[in-house]
Order: sequence, then C-alpha cells, then structure tokens
Amino acid sequence: MPGETGFPNPWALDPRVRRTGNTYYMANEILVAADDAGMVRGAMRGLGAQRTEAPDGIDEYVHRYVLPEMGDDPAAVPGVVGQLRALGNSPRVGLNHVFAANAIPIAGQPKLHGGTATDPIPAPNPEVDATVTDGRVVRVAVIDTGMDPAALTLPVFYQHQRHGRHEPDAVYENPAVRRIGLMGGHGTAAAGIIARYARRAHLTSIQVLNVHGIADEWTLAAGILRARDAGAEIISMSLGGTYVGDDEPLALKAVLDDLPAGTVVVAAAGNVDAATPNFYPASRPGVISVAAIDTTGAGEVPATFSNTGDWITACAPGVRVHAPYVFGTWTYGTNPIDFTGAVAWSGTSFATPFVAAQIAANTTLKETCAEAADRLLGGLTQTFPGYGRYVAAPPGFVLP
Repeated sequence: MPGETGFPNPWALDPRVRRTGNTYYMANEILVAADDAGMVRGAMRGLGAQRTEAPDGIDEYVHRYVLPEMGDDPAAVPGVVGQLRALGNSPRVGLNHVFAANAIPIAGQPKLHGGTATDPIPAPNPEVDATVTDGRVVRVAVIDTGMDPAALTLPVFYQHQRHGRHEPDAVYENPAVRRIGLMGGHGTAAAGIIARYARRAHLTSIQVLNVHGIADEWTLAAGILRARDAGAEIISMSLGGTYVGDDEPLALKAVLDDLPAGTVVVAAAGNVDAATPNFYPASRPGVISVAAIDTTGAGEVPATFSNTGDWITACAPGVRVHAPYVFGTWTYGTNPIDFTGAVAWSGTSFATPFVAAQIAANTTLKETCAEAADRLLGGLTQTFPGYGRYVAAPPGFVLP
C-alpha cells in the first residue's frame, strides 16, 4: 500500500489499494471482458478466483474476479494479468484501476501531492448567476462523491429549477461531530458550479467516489452506466488516474465506447504538474479534457499544479474557485477549518464543471451537446500552449 506523505494520502486510507509505478489498483481483483470470459474460465478456477456480483448492468461489459489473498507484493496481480493475456486468443484482461478526485499522483486538490495550491478555504455563499442563456434544457450528470442532501437548501441549488436524482454524498468521516472526510463535499462543489452557471441544466449527481476521494474502475464504470440511463447528454468527471501500457482501462473503455452518439464527456486533466500522456479518462480521444488557469494574480497563467500536454482540449480558471459546499469541520490542514456551506478551492476538478456548464448553457434547440461543444470551443481565440483553448469565467467565479 502506498505510504503516508506530509499531507494525507487517500490511498493510505484504504488498505486494499496497491501501486505499480504511477498506477493504482485494487488488491487481488481482476477485470475480464464479458465476451472473453470463457477464454479464462479454466485459468480462473485454477487460481481459485471468484466472480463477484455485478451492479447496474456492468456485467454485460466486464466481469470482476477476486483472487485469493496475494499479499503486499505490488507485482503479483499485474503478473497474473500478464499471464492471462498471454493465453490463446489474447483475452482482454486488466487490473481494477483506482481513480481519484484528489490524490498522489491523481487529479483534484493539488495540496495532496505537494503542489502549491492551498487547502479549501471558507467563503461566503456564492451569488446565483442571474444570466439565463437561450440554450435548451440539457441533462447533465456529475460523477463524483455525490450530493450532500443538506446542501440542496443552499441558494445555488434551491433556486435551480431542474433536478434529477442526486445520489447522496456521505460527506463525513464522523457524522456525530460533522467531521468532513478528506474529499467529502467534492461532488457537491462540482455540481454547484454547474447549477450556478447552467441555469437550465437538468442536474443529476452520481456517487462513485468515497469520502476519501477514491473509486475503483468497476464502480466508476457502473456509475457511468447510471448516468447514461438517466439520459445524461453531458457527463462531468473531476477525477482520473493513470494506467500501464497502451491498453485503456478495460471497464471504462467498454462503457465509454457504448455511450449514445452525441454524449459529451468532460474530465479533469489532473494536478501533478506533468505531461502525463495516459491520465484517464481525460486523455481518451473524444473526451474534453480540462486544465486549470490561475487568474488570481496580475494576469492569466497556467496553474502551477495543472497537468499539461497536447491531448488537453480546454482550460478554465481553477484557483480559488468559489462554490457551494458542505457544513462541518475539515481537519486535514495545519489547523481545523469550519465550513458553513461555501468554499474557495483549487484544482482542475473545479475548472472541469465550469466548462461542462458552458457547453450546457450554450446548447441550442437545434443542436446536440457535442455540436454545441464543437461550436463553443472552436470559437475560442485565446489558447495556452499545452493547456488548450481558454474558457474565460465571469467575475465572481474565483474568490479574490
């Protein structure tokens, strides 16, 4: 298991997580493409692997197997995957990757991997954007930690007229004293940015990340299917992770390949200040990947923590983003911090839902969201090399 760092490492909060290089995965778990399961059935029996129950229709795409305990050797499960791939007809087999909102070296709040961004900062409630575009109603799903039910009483949410189902954000490590988890409220903040800037969005929250901010590939893929079944035309994901080799994560590739034509997927580019070419799902072809720009100084410059690369599509302000949040105490900084429903937070995690909101707000009656995204991004004139086309935000998006 990855060790602790100077700042809390969410991987260390889950003893099932293992690491090979910069890739994290679930111990003793293997994913197999459903169509190829017959090719490895005998080998799986020989290994003593057990197939698990499958939620949300994911079993139509990928099967999950749990191996007998293989200890802490980080090469053990990748080694089994390699052996199974070498069988006749090259079955599609993979690790059950782990993805994160905020982690080392994954996406989200940069402080977690030693970047220069601050802890989340208490803030006044953000004003509701009174601007209503001529766009149509668009179904938007935020796949993240879910929505804090208490936050729905905040002005940004209760003045928003169109809500689908919001899967709940657990928020607290200790509900009795309202101690906020490492990433509790992350999805609430992301959804709030969309509610604030896409006033006609039909908003749904899908919970896949836990309060520590991590999810395994199997769970994330099932969440994408729930978003699809909710009719999502835009899917916003402020999360990500790396994978080994040239093969995309098996379960995610399968469900993303099967999304309806015209579905727009927007994903955070990550916060490790690197040109990581396999940061997924942002680096997947066709995904709108979003980097972060710092607008808090004299000018607009790439955020020091943001990933970069020629695969990044767009960028938006991502430092001290002002968003609705949860109520309680966050104890992972130098000192405990009390929050009363609003936050200023930094990361590509918060630039991403703003870009999703802009696409939703500008989709006309005659367009698909994909057509609107092409039009919106194609019309942008300011670019940052290695960070994409710049989607500017209005005053009040970031806290001075």
